Amino acid sequence: MGSFKLHIVLSALAWCLFLAATTSAGALTFRLPADPSTLDWNLAHTSHDTHIIINIMEGLVEADQGLTPRGALAERWEISGDGKTYTFHLRKGVKWSDGKPLKTSDFSDSWLRLLDPKTRAPSAKYLFDIENAENYHSGKLKDVSKIGVRAVNDATLEIKLRKPSPYFLQILTYWATFPIRLDLIKKHGSDWCSPRNVVTLGPYILSEWKKTSFIKLKKNPFYHGITANNPLNVEMVIEPDDKKARDLFETGKLDFLLDATTDDITRAKGKIESGAVKISHFPYLATYYLGFNVRSNKLSDPNIRKALAAVIDRDSIAATLQGGQSAAHVFVPPALSVNASGLAPQRWSLYEARAAFAKAGFIEGRGFPKVTMWMARYDGAKNLSSFLVSSLREKLGINAEPHIGTPAEYEDAFNKNKVDMFVGLWGADFPDPANFYEIFASDSRANRTGWASKEYDALLAKAADTSDIPARWQAYASAERILIEKDAVIVPLFYKRITVLLGPRIDELSISPLNYLFIKLIRLKR
Repeated sequence: MGSFKLHIVLSALAWCLFLAATTSAGALTFRLPADPSTLDWNLAHTSHDTHIIINIMEGLVEADQGLTPRGALAERWEISGDGKTYTFHLRKGVKWSDGKPLKTSDFSDSWLRLLDPKTRAPSAKYLFDIENAENYHSGKLKDVSKIGVRAVNDATLEIKLRKPSPYFLQILTYWATFPIRLDLIKKHGSDWCSPRNVVTLGPYILSEWKKTSFIKLKKNPFYHGITANNPLNVEMVIEPDDKKARDLFETGKLDFLLDATTDDITRAKGKIESGAVKISHFPYLATYYLGFNVRSNKLSDPNIRKALAAVIDRDSIAATLQGGQSAAHVFVPPALSVNASGLAPQRWSLYEARAAFAKAGFIEGRGFPKVTMWMARYDGAKNLSSFLVSSLREKLGINAEPHIGTPAEYEDAFNKNKVDMFVGLWGADFPDPANFYEIFASDSRANRTGWASKEYDALLAKAADTSDIPARWQAYASAERILIEKDAVIVPLFYKRITVLLGPRIDELSISPLNYLFIKLIRLKR
Protein backbone atom coordinates (compact mmCIF):
# COMPACT_ATOMS: atom_id res chain seq x y z
CA MET A 1 0.00 0.00 0.00
CA GLY A 2 1.38 3.43 -0.95
CA SER A 3 2.26 5.83 1.85
CA PHE A 4 -0.39 8.32 0.66
CA LYS A 5 -3.18 5.69 0.77
CA LEU A 6 -1.92 4.41 4.12
CA HIS A 7 -2.06 7.98 5.46
CA ILE A 8 -5.69 8.31 4.27
CA VAL A 9 -6.71 5.04 5.94
CA LEU A 10 -5.01 5.89 9.22
CA SER A 11 -6.45 9.41 9.24
CA ALA A 12 -9.92 8.08 8.58
CA LEU A 13 -9.50 5.43 11.29
CA ALA A 14 -8.36 8.03 13.82
CA TRP A 15 -11.27 10.27 12.92
CA CYS A 16 -13.78 7.43 13.33
CA LEU A 17 -12.29 6.46 16.71
CA PHE A 18 -12.60 10.08 17.81
CA LEU A 19 -16.24 10.08 16.70
CA ALA A 20 -16.94 6.89 18.57
CA ALA A 21 -15.65 8.50 21.74
CA THR A 22 -17.54 11.77 21.31
CA THR A 23 -20.79 11.28 19.42
CA SER A 24 -21.81 7.63 19.17
CA ALA A 25 -24.02 7.78 22.26
CA GLY A 26 -24.83 11.47 22.02
CA ALA A 27 -27.35 13.62 20.21
CA LEU A 28 -27.48 14.01 16.46
CA THR A 29 -25.69 17.31 15.81
CA PHE A 30 -25.67 19.74 12.92
CA ARG A 31 -25.15 23.45 12.38
CA LEU A 32 -27.51 26.39 11.96
CA PRO A 33 -25.85 29.64 10.82
CA ALA A 34 -28.20 31.82 12.91
CA ASP A 35 -30.99 31.72 15.47
CA PRO A 36 -34.49 31.42 14.06
CA SER A 37 -36.32 34.74 13.79
CA THR A 38 -39.28 33.23 15.65
CA LEU A 39 -40.77 29.81 16.33
CA ASP A 40 -44.33 31.15 16.06
CA TRP A 41 -45.20 29.23 12.89
CA ASN A 42 -47.99 31.65 11.93
CA LEU A 43 -45.30 34.37 11.71
CA ALA A 44 -42.07 32.55 10.79
CA HIS A 45 -40.77 33.29 7.30
CA THR A 46 -36.98 32.81 7.15
CA SER A 47 -34.81 29.84 6.23
CA HIS A 48 -33.37 29.83 9.76
CA ASP A 49 -36.82 28.87 11.08
CA THR A 50 -37.29 25.94 8.71
CA HIS A 51 -35.35 23.09 10.29
CA ILE A 52 -36.88 23.58 13.73
CA ILE A 53 -40.54 24.16 12.86
CA ILE A 54 -40.76 21.40 10.27
CA ASN A 55 -39.55 18.90 12.88
CA ILE A 56 -41.63 19.96 15.87
CA MET A 57 -44.88 20.48 13.94
CA GLU A 58 -46.97 19.05 11.12
CA GLY A 59 -49.90 20.16 8.99
CA LEU A 60 -52.80 18.46 7.31
CA VAL A 61 -50.55 17.33 4.46
CA GLU A 62 -46.85 17.27 3.60
CA ALA A 63 -45.01 17.18 0.28
CA ASP A 64 -43.07 14.04 -0.57
CA GLN A 65 -39.79 14.02 -2.51
CA GLY A 66 -41.78 14.22 -5.74
CA LEU A 67 -43.65 17.29 -4.39
CA THR A 68 -46.94 15.38 -4.28
CA PRO A 69 -49.10 16.15 -1.21
CA ARG A 70 -49.61 13.19 1.10
CA GLY A 71 -51.48 12.89 4.35
CA ALA A 72 -49.82 14.04 7.57
CA LEU A 73 -52.29 14.98 10.30
CA ALA A 74 -55.09 14.38 7.80
CA GLU A 75 -55.73 10.73 7.13
CA ARG A 76 -57.75 11.46 4.00
CA TRP A 77 -59.72 14.20 2.24
CA GLU A 78 -62.35 14.72 -0.42
CA ILE A 79 -62.65 17.52 -2.99
CA SER A 80 -66.06 18.46 -4.37
CA GLY A 81 -66.81 18.17 -8.07
CA ASP A 82 -66.61 21.94 -8.57
CA GLY A 83 -63.20 22.01 -6.84
CA LYS A 84 -64.35 24.54 -4.23
CA THR A 85 -64.99 22.43 -1.11
CA TYR A 86 -62.31 20.39 0.68
CA THR A 87 -63.23 18.05 3.52
CA PHE A 88 -60.36 16.77 5.67
CA HIS A 89 -60.56 13.87 8.13
CA LEU A 90 -57.96 13.87 10.92
CA ARG A 91 -56.01 10.81 11.94
CA LYS A 92 -57.45 9.09 14.97
CA GLY A 93 -55.65 9.34 18.28
CA VAL A 94 -53.29 12.22 17.41
CA LYS A 95 -52.24 14.12 20.54
CA TRP A 96 -50.32 17.28 21.29
CA SER A 97 -47.07 16.82 23.22
CA ASP A 98 -48.91 17.56 26.49
CA GLY A 99 -51.31 14.69 25.79
CA LYS A 100 -54.28 16.82 24.74
CA PRO A 101 -56.10 15.46 21.63
CA LEU A 102 -55.77 17.34 18.35
CA LYS A 103 -59.04 18.90 17.18
CA THR A 104 -60.07 20.50 13.91
CA SER A 105 -60.72 23.71 15.85
CA ASP A 106 -56.92 23.91 16.32
CA PHE A 107 -56.69 24.41 12.55
CA SER A 108 -59.52 26.93 12.33
CA ASP A 109 -57.98 28.84 15.26
CA SER A 110 -54.65 28.92 13.44
CA TRP A 111 -56.06 30.07 10.13
CA LEU A 112 -58.23 32.79 11.67
CA ARG A 113 -55.21 34.03 13.61
CA LEU A 114 -53.13 33.96 10.41
CA LEU A 115 -55.79 36.02 8.60
CA ASP A 116 -56.38 38.48 11.45
CA PRO A 117 -54.87 41.80 10.31
CA LYS A 118 -53.66 42.40 13.89
CA THR A 119 -51.37 39.38 13.59
CA ARG A 120 -49.52 40.94 10.65
CA ALA A 121 -48.58 37.52 9.35
CA PRO A 122 -46.47 37.69 6.18
CA SER A 123 -48.10 34.52 4.82
CA ALA A 124 -51.75 35.51 5.35
CA LYS A 125 -52.35 35.97 1.61
CA TYR A 126 -51.72 32.27 1.02
CA LEU A 127 -55.22 31.62 2.41
CA PHE A 128 -57.00 34.28 0.34
CA ASP A 129 -58.57 31.64 -1.92
CA ILE A 130 -60.74 30.66 1.06
CA GLU A 131 -64.20 32.20 0.95
CA ASN A 132 -64.19 35.70 2.55
CA ALA A 133 -60.63 35.27 3.86
CA GLU A 134 -59.28 38.30 2.03
CA ASN A 135 -62.25 40.45 3.06
CA TYR A 136 -61.60 39.57 6.70
CA HIS A 137 -57.88 40.28 6.41
CA SER A 138 -58.53 43.66 4.77
CA GLY A 139 -61.07 44.65 7.44
CA LYS A 140 -64.08 44.65 5.10
CA LEU A 141 -65.59 41.72 7.00
CA LYS A 142 -65.81 41.40 10.78
CA ASP A 143 -67.95 38.26 11.13
CA VAL A 144 -65.51 35.32 11.24
CA SER A 145 -68.38 32.84 10.87
CA LYS A 146 -68.61 33.88 7.22
CA ILE A 147 -65.05 32.73 6.48
CA GLY A 148 -65.04 29.39 4.67
CA VAL A 149 -63.35 27.40 7.45
CA ARG A 150 -65.59 25.19 9.55
CA ALA A 151 -64.88 22.54 12.16
CA VAL A 152 -67.75 20.16 11.39
CA ASN A 153 -66.76 18.12 14.44
CA ASP A 154 -63.53 17.38 16.30
CA ALA A 155 -62.27 15.17 13.45
CA THR A 156 -63.70 16.79 10.29
CA LEU A 157 -62.63 20.11 8.81
CA GLU A 158 -64.51 21.70 5.90
CA ILE A 159 -62.91 24.38 3.71
CA LYS A 160 -64.89 26.37 1.15
CA LEU A 161 -62.95 28.27 -1.51
CA ARG A 162 -64.17 31.31 -3.43
CA LYS A 163 -62.90 29.66 -6.62
CA PRO A 164 -61.08 26.44 -7.52
CA SER A 165 -57.37 26.66 -6.72
CA PRO A 166 -54.84 24.49 -8.58
CA TYR A 167 -52.40 24.67 -5.67
CA PHE A 168 -54.52 24.79 -2.51
CA LEU A 169 -53.28 21.40 -1.25
CA GLN A 170 -49.69 22.49 -1.86
CA ILE A 171 -50.22 25.57 0.31
CA LEU A 172 -51.22 23.34 3.22
CA THR A 173 -47.72 21.81 3.27
CA TYR A 174 -46.40 25.20 4.45
CA TRP A 175 -45.85 25.72 8.19
CA ALA A 176 -47.91 28.92 8.47
CA THR A 177 -51.03 26.74 8.08
CA PHE A 178 -50.13 24.32 10.88
CA PRO A 179 -52.57 24.13 13.83
CA ILE A 180 -52.06 26.10 17.05
CA ARG A 181 -53.13 25.86 20.67
CA LEU A 182 -55.02 29.11 21.17
CA ASP A 183 -55.42 28.39 24.90
CA LEU A 184 -51.64 28.54 25.35
CA ILE A 185 -51.28 31.71 23.28
CA LYS A 186 -53.92 33.40 25.45
CA LYS A 187 -52.17 32.18 28.59
CA HIS A 188 -48.54 32.97 27.70
CA GLY A 189 -48.80 35.73 25.08
CA SER A 190 -45.73 36.10 22.84
CA ASP A 191 -43.85 33.67 25.09
CA TRP A 192 -46.11 30.76 24.06
CA CYS A 193 -43.48 29.32 21.70
CA SER A 194 -40.59 29.30 24.21
CA PRO A 195 -39.23 25.86 25.21
CA ARG A 196 -40.97 25.97 28.61
CA ASN A 197 -44.40 26.73 27.12
CA VAL A 198 -44.62 25.44 23.54
CA VAL A 199 -46.73 22.36 22.84
CA THR A 200 -46.30 20.64 19.48
CA LEU A 201 -47.41 17.75 17.28
CA GLY A 202 -44.34 16.75 15.31
CA PRO A 203 -41.85 13.93 15.85
CA TYR A 204 -39.72 16.15 18.11
CA ILE A 205 -40.22 18.51 21.04
CA LEU A 206 -38.33 21.77 21.58
CA SER A 207 -36.48 21.07 24.83
CA GLU A 208 -33.96 23.91 25.08
CA TRP A 209 -32.94 27.07 23.21
CA LYS A 210 -29.91 29.04 24.29
CA LYS A 211 -29.76 31.92 21.84
CA THR A 212 -26.56 32.27 19.78
CA SER A 213 -25.45 28.88 21.12
CA PHE A 214 -27.74 25.90 20.48
CA ILE A 215 -31.25 24.50 20.10
CA LYS A 216 -32.07 21.06 21.47
CA LEU A 217 -34.88 18.71 20.46
CA LYS A 218 -35.97 15.39 21.88
CA LYS A 219 -38.36 12.75 20.62
CA ASN A 220 -42.06 13.38 21.15
CA PRO A 221 -43.52 10.30 22.87
CA PHE A 222 -47.02 11.23 21.64
CA TYR A 223 -46.05 11.45 17.96
CA HIS A 224 -48.34 9.35 15.78
CA GLY A 225 -45.65 8.06 13.41
CA ILE A 226 -42.53 7.58 15.52
CA THR A 227 -40.02 4.92 14.41
CA ALA A 228 -37.29 3.01 16.17
CA ASN A 229 -33.99 3.92 14.54
CA ASN A 230 -34.07 7.67 14.02
CA PRO A 231 -32.27 9.98 16.48
CA LEU A 232 -33.53 10.22 20.07
CA ASN A 233 -32.06 13.67 20.69
CA VAL A 234 -30.96 16.46 18.39
CA GLU A 235 -28.68 19.43 18.97
CA MET A 236 -28.49 22.24 16.43
CA VAL A 237 -25.30 24.21 17.02
CA ILE A 238 -25.74 27.89 16.18
CA GLU A 239 -22.49 28.96 14.56
CA PRO A 240 -22.45 31.99 12.23
CA ASP A 241 -18.78 31.62 11.35
CA ASP A 242 -18.37 29.36 8.30
CA LYS A 243 -14.79 28.38 9.09
CA LYS A 244 -15.63 27.41 12.67
CA ALA A 245 -18.57 25.36 11.39
CA ARG A 246 -16.26 23.45 9.04
CA ASP A 247 -13.83 22.83 11.88
CA LEU A 248 -16.66 21.40 13.97
CA PHE A 249 -17.53 18.95 11.22
CA GLU A 250 -13.94 17.98 10.51
CA THR A 251 -13.30 17.24 14.19
CA GLY A 252 -16.44 15.08 14.44
CA LYS A 253 -18.52 17.47 16.51
CA LEU A 254 -21.17 17.71 13.77
CA ASP A 255 -22.75 14.64 12.20
CA PHE A 256 -23.33 16.33 8.86
CA LEU A 257 -22.62 19.64 7.16
CA LEU A 258 -25.44 21.37 5.30
CA ASP A 259 -24.80 23.61 2.28
CA ALA A 260 -21.37 22.16 1.63
CA THR A 261 -19.28 23.92 -1.00
CA THR A 262 -16.76 22.69 -3.55
CA ASP A 263 -14.01 23.79 -1.14
CA ASP A 264 -15.54 21.60 1.58
CA ILE A 265 -15.55 18.61 -0.75
CA THR A 266 -11.91 19.26 -1.68
CA ARG A 267 -10.90 19.51 1.98
CA ALA A 268 -12.71 16.26 2.79
CA LYS A 269 -11.28 14.40 -0.21
CA GLY A 270 -9.29 11.93 1.87
CA LYS A 271 -12.20 11.03 4.11
CA ILE A 272 -14.51 10.74 1.09
CA GLU A 273 -12.10 8.37 -0.65
CA SER A 274 -11.82 6.23 2.49
CA GLY A 275 -15.61 6.14 2.95
CA ALA A 276 -15.56 7.99 6.28
CA VAL A 277 -17.51 10.86 4.70
CA LYS A 278 -20.21 10.70 2.03
CA ILE A 279 -21.60 13.37 -0.29
CA SER A 280 -25.32 13.77 -0.99
CA HIS A 281 -26.90 16.17 -3.48
CA PHE A 282 -30.54 17.31 -3.44
CA PRO A 283 -32.55 19.53 -5.80
CA TYR A 284 -33.74 22.82 -4.35
CA LEU A 285 -36.67 24.95 -5.53
CA ALA A 286 -34.86 28.25 -5.11
CA THR A 287 -33.48 31.06 -7.26
CA TYR A 288 -30.82 33.64 -6.50
CA TYR A 289 -31.48 36.91 -8.30
CA LEU A 290 -30.18 40.47 -8.54
CA GLY A 291 -32.94 42.91 -7.66
CA PHE A 292 -33.11 46.62 -8.48
CA ASN A 293 -34.66 49.22 -6.20
CA VAL A 294 -36.70 51.13 -8.78
CA ARG A 295 -37.38 53.89 -6.23
CA SER A 296 -33.68 54.75 -6.24
CA ASN A 297 -33.12 57.77 -8.50
CA LYS A 298 -30.07 56.00 -9.89
CA LEU A 299 -32.10 53.02 -11.12
CA SER A 300 -35.53 54.46 -11.85
CA ASP A 301 -34.96 54.34 -15.63
CA PRO A 302 -35.80 50.85 -16.98
CA ASN A 303 -33.24 51.30 -19.78
CA ILE A 304 -30.49 51.71 -17.17
CA ARG A 305 -31.70 48.53 -15.46
CA LYS A 306 -31.76 46.66 -18.78
CA ALA A 307 -28.19 47.74 -19.42
CA LEU A 308 -27.03 46.52 -16.01
CA ALA A 309 -28.80 43.21 -16.57
CA ALA A 310 -27.18 42.77 -19.96
CA VAL A 311 -23.60 42.76 -18.67
CA ILE A 312 -24.07 39.94 -16.14
CA ASP A 313 -22.98 36.68 -17.72
CA ARG A 314 -25.09 34.12 -15.88
CA ASP A 315 -23.38 31.25 -17.70
CA SER A 316 -20.06 32.13 -16.01
CA ILE A 317 -21.43 32.18 -12.46
CA ALA A 318 -21.20 28.42 -11.90
CA ALA A 319 -17.50 28.39 -12.81
CA THR A 320 -16.91 31.36 -10.52
CA LEU A 321 -18.75 30.04 -7.47
CA GLN A 322 -18.00 26.32 -7.92
CA GLY A 323 -20.80 25.08 -5.72
CA GLY A 324 -23.02 23.12 -8.07
CA GLN A 325 -24.96 26.16 -9.31
CA SER A 326 -26.64 26.30 -12.71
CA ALA A 327 -27.34 29.48 -14.65
CA ALA A 328 -30.83 30.94 -14.29
CA HIS A 329 -32.27 32.69 -17.34
CA VAL A 330 -35.83 32.58 -16.02
CA PHE A 331 -37.00 33.15 -12.47
CA VAL A 332 -38.81 29.90 -11.71
CA PRO A 333 -36.61 26.79 -11.25
CA PRO A 334 -36.81 24.15 -14.02
CA ALA A 335 -38.92 21.71 -11.96
CA LEU A 336 -41.75 24.27 -11.89
CA SER A 337 -40.92 26.32 -14.97
CA VAL A 338 -43.72 27.56 -17.21
CA ASN A 339 -41.22 28.26 -19.99
CA ALA A 340 -42.05 25.12 -21.95
CA SER A 341 -39.95 26.18 -24.94
CA GLY A 342 -36.83 26.44 -22.82
CA LEU A 343 -35.89 29.68 -24.58
CA ALA A 344 -34.16 32.37 -22.54
CA PRO A 345 -35.78 35.81 -22.41
CA GLN A 346 -34.55 38.39 -24.90
CA ARG A 347 -31.66 40.43 -23.55
CA TRP A 348 -29.72 43.42 -24.76
CA SER A 349 -26.26 42.98 -26.18
CA LEU A 350 -23.26 44.66 -24.57
CA TYR A 351 -23.33 47.18 -27.44
CA GLU A 352 -26.98 48.07 -26.66
CA ALA A 353 -26.20 48.32 -22.93
CA ARG A 354 -23.35 50.78 -23.51
CA ALA A 355 -25.49 52.74 -25.97
CA ALA A 356 -28.25 53.07 -23.36
CA PHE A 357 -25.80 54.49 -20.84
CA ALA A 358 -24.38 56.88 -23.41
CA LYS A 359 -27.88 58.06 -24.36
CA ALA A 360 -28.56 58.76 -20.68
CA GLY A 361 -25.42 60.93 -20.60
CA PHE A 362 -23.01 58.43 -19.02
CA ILE A 363 -20.51 57.53 -21.75
CA GLU A 364 -18.46 54.54 -20.52
CA GLY A 365 -20.14 55.02 -17.17
CA ARG A 366 -18.55 58.42 -16.52
CA GLY A 367 -20.67 60.53 -14.21
CA PHE A 368 -22.93 57.69 -13.12
CA PRO A 369 -23.20 57.73 -9.31
CA LYS A 370 -21.89 54.93 -7.13
CA VAL A 371 -24.54 52.28 -6.40
CA THR A 372 -24.83 50.17 -3.28
CA MET A 373 -25.29 46.42 -3.60
CA TRP A 374 -26.38 44.40 -0.58
CA MET A 375 -26.52 40.68 0.07
CA ALA A 376 -26.98 38.54 3.14
CA ARG A 377 -23.94 36.57 4.24
CA TYR A 378 -23.74 32.99 2.96
CA ASP A 379 -21.03 30.65 1.69
CA GLY A 380 -19.96 32.01 -1.67
CA ALA A 381 -21.25 35.55 -1.05
CA LYS A 382 -17.78 37.11 -1.42
CA ASN A 383 -17.15 35.37 -4.74
CA LEU A 384 -20.57 36.34 -6.08
CA SER A 385 -20.12 39.92 -4.91
CA SER A 386 -16.73 40.18 -6.63
CA PHE A 387 -18.14 38.70 -9.84
CA LEU A 388 -21.03 41.20 -9.99
CA VAL A 389 -18.91 44.22 -9.04
CA SER A 390 -16.24 43.44 -11.62
CA SER A 391 -18.86 42.76 -14.35
CA LEU A 392 -20.40 46.19 -13.86
CA ARG A 393 -17.05 47.97 -13.62
CA GLU A 394 -15.30 46.27 -16.55
CA LYS A 395 -18.22 46.31 -19.01
CA LEU A 396 -20.01 49.56 -18.16
CA GLY A 397 -17.60 51.53 -15.98
CA ILE A 398 -20.07 51.40 -13.07
CA ASN A 399 -18.77 51.60 -9.51
CA ALA A 400 -20.80 49.30 -7.25
CA GLU A 401 -20.17 49.36 -3.50
CA PRO A 402 -20.75 45.85 -2.09
CA HIS A 403 -22.08 45.12 1.38
CA ILE A 404 -22.32 41.60 2.80
CA GLY A 405 -24.14 41.55 6.12
CA THR A 406 -25.88 39.34 8.62
CA PRO A 407 -29.61 38.77 8.02
CA ALA A 408 -30.31 41.53 10.57
CA GLU A 409 -27.93 43.98 8.86
CA TYR A 410 -29.46 43.11 5.48
CA GLU A 411 -32.94 43.88 6.79
CA ASP A 412 -31.76 47.08 8.45
CA ALA A 413 -30.27 48.34 5.16
CA PHE A 414 -33.67 48.03 3.49
CA ASN A 415 -35.44 49.68 6.40
CA LYS A 416 -33.05 52.65 6.21
CA ASN A 417 -33.33 52.90 2.41
CA LYS A 418 -29.63 52.24 1.85
CA VAL A 419 -30.10 49.70 -0.96
CA ASP A 420 -29.81 50.38 -4.70
CA MET A 421 -29.30 46.77 -5.76
CA PHE A 422 -29.51 43.55 -3.80
CA VAL A 423 -28.98 39.84 -4.19
CA GLY A 424 -32.15 38.05 -3.17
CA LEU A 425 -32.94 34.39 -2.67
CA TRP A 426 -36.42 33.02 -3.03
CA GLY A 427 -37.00 29.44 -1.95
CA ALA A 428 -40.44 27.97 -2.50
CA ASP A 429 -42.86 27.99 0.42
CA PHE A 430 -45.05 25.63 -1.61
CA PRO A 431 -44.25 23.94 -4.93
CA ASP A 432 -46.10 25.98 -7.54
CA PRO A 433 -45.01 28.79 -9.91
CA ALA A 434 -47.52 31.10 -8.22
CA ASN A 435 -45.32 31.15 -5.14
CA PHE A 436 -42.47 32.68 -7.17
CA TYR A 437 -44.31 35.21 -9.33
CA GLU A 438 -46.50 36.51 -6.52
CA ILE A 439 -43.54 37.82 -4.52
CA PHE A 440 -43.33 40.70 -7.03
CA ALA A 441 -47.03 41.52 -6.90
CA SER A 442 -47.81 45.12 -5.93
CA ASP A 443 -49.11 44.13 -2.49
CA SER A 444 -46.43 41.57 -1.65
CA ARG A 445 -44.37 42.17 1.49
CA ALA A 446 -41.59 40.13 -0.08
CA ASN A 447 -41.32 42.60 -2.98
CA ARG A 448 -38.26 44.65 -2.04
CA THR A 449 -37.89 46.32 -5.43
CA GLY A 450 -40.48 49.08 -4.92
CA TRP A 451 -41.89 48.13 -8.33
CA ALA A 452 -45.61 47.85 -9.03
CA SER A 453 -47.36 46.96 -12.29
CA LYS A 454 -51.11 46.70 -12.84
CA GLU A 455 -50.44 44.68 -15.98
CA TYR A 456 -48.30 42.19 -14.06
CA ASP A 457 -50.87 41.92 -11.25
CA ALA A 458 -53.65 41.30 -13.78
CA LEU A 459 -51.72 38.43 -15.36
CA LEU A 460 -51.17 36.82 -11.94
CA ALA A 461 -54.90 37.13 -11.22
CA LYS A 462 -55.70 35.59 -14.60
CA ALA A 463 -53.39 32.64 -13.89
CA ALA A 464 -54.90 32.13 -10.44
CA ASP A 465 -58.46 32.21 -11.78
CA THR A 466 -58.12 29.47 -14.37
CA SER A 467 -57.86 25.70 -14.15
CA ASP A 468 -56.78 25.58 -17.81
CA ILE A 469 -53.10 24.64 -17.44
CA PRO A 470 -51.87 25.98 -20.83
CA ALA A 471 -53.71 29.29 -20.25
CA ARG A 472 -52.27 29.52 -16.75
CA TRP A 473 -48.75 28.86 -17.99
CA GLN A 474 -49.16 31.45 -20.74
CA ALA A 475 -50.25 34.11 -18.24
CA TYR A 476 -47.22 33.43 -16.07
CA ALA A 477 -44.86 33.49 -19.07
CA SER A 478 -46.27 36.90 -20.07
CA ALA A 479 -45.81 38.15 -16.50
CA GLU A 480 -42.20 36.98 -16.52
CA ARG A 481 -41.47 38.91 -19.72
CA ILE A 482 -42.69 42.09 -18.02
CA LEU A 483 -40.67 41.40 -14.89
CA ILE A 484 -37.39 40.50 -16.60
CA GLU A 485 -37.48 42.04 -20.09
CA LYS A 486 -39.88 44.99 -20.34
CA ASP A 487 -39.29 46.55 -16.91
CA ALA A 488 -36.05 44.72 -16.00
CA VAL A 489 -36.87 44.59 -12.30
CA ILE A 490 -34.71 41.57 -11.50
CA VAL A 491 -31.95 39.48 -13.07
CA PRO A 492 -32.21 35.75 -12.33
CA LEU A 493 -28.68 34.62 -11.47
CA PHE A 494 -28.54 30.92 -10.63
CA TYR A 495 -30.29 27.89 -9.21
CA LYS A 496 -28.56 26.09 -6.39
CA ARG A 497 -28.67 22.47 -5.39
CA ILE A 498 -28.23 21.42 -1.78
CA THR A 499 -25.02 19.54 -1.05
CA VAL A 500 -24.49 17.78 2.28
CA LEU A 501 -21.42 16.08 3.72
CA LEU A 502 -22.41 13.09 5.86
CA GLY A 503 -20.26 11.86 8.74
CA PRO A 504 -19.82 8.15 9.54
CA ARG A 505 -22.82 7.90 11.90
CA ILE A 506 -25.33 8.78 9.17
CA ASP A 507 -26.78 5.89 7.20
CA GLU A 508 -29.53 7.83 5.41
CA LEU A 509 -30.54 11.49 5.12
CA SER A 510 -32.76 13.31 2.66
CA ILE A 511 -33.79 16.93 2.09
CA SER A 512 -36.92 17.78 0.13
CA PRO A 513 -36.88 20.28 -2.78
CA LEU A 514 -38.52 22.73 -0.35
CA ASN A 515 -35.34 22.52 1.78
CA TYR A 516 -37.15 20.54 4.47
CA LEU A 517 -34.81 18.35 6.48
CA PHE A 518 -37.12 15.80 8.08
CA ILE A 519 -35.13 14.48 11.03
CA LYS A 520 -37.64 11.66 11.44
CA LEU A 521 -36.31 10.25 8.13
CA ILE A 522 -32.65 10.32 9.19
CA ARG A 523 -31.32 6.84 9.87
CA LEU A 524 -28.28 6.28 12.04
CA LYS A 525 -25.96 3.32 11.57
CA ARG A 526 -26.55 0.65 14.17
